[in-house]
Amino acid sequence: MKKIIVLLAALTLINAYTPAAFCADAAAPAVGIMKGQVAPDFSLKDITGKQVSLSSAKNSVVCLVFWATWCPYCLREIPSYKELHAKYASKGLKILSVNIAANDPLPRVEAFQLKTQLPYPILYDASQEVSRLYYVTGVPVSVIIDRKGVIQYRGYQLPDNADQLIAQLL
Repeated sequence: MKKIIVLLAALTLINAYTPAAFCADAAAPAVGIMKGQVAPDFSLKDITGKQVSLSSAKNSVVCLVFWATWCPYCLREIPSYKELHAKYASKGLKILSVNIAANDPLPRVEAFQLKTQLPYPILYDASQEVSRLYYVTGVPVSVIIDRKGVIQYRGYQLPDNADQLIAQLL
């Protein structure tokens, strides 16, 4: 009996210290919200009522931006997103703007779109389910996802090198 316990303990230790490179699924990144992880899929309606999912942008570079109309930092980012859209949309960049709906009723977001004419879809996260999925605790949150669905950047604003990063990913 003692030999069996020692053998099981030895096998457990060997298994615990096996390098990930030798594991069958080591090459596949885990689903998550951090750089290097596969971005979790979601589906939301845009402000016109059309259903949009992250997986619908498959094989595209995607910029997710979580924001609100009342957030001054979010408003400051909009010109940069418009510029990126103008420069890279024809090359495969998709920008998905996710309004977090916290203290931001849909009519206000619709009026905001009429005023600003954002050239990319505004998704409305009425239940804040997607915001929770991505652990959005403040806005803005920018997430840049490559063509394979892997997160290449996550932060509270676009990175200083956003233009170069997106050009490289395209």
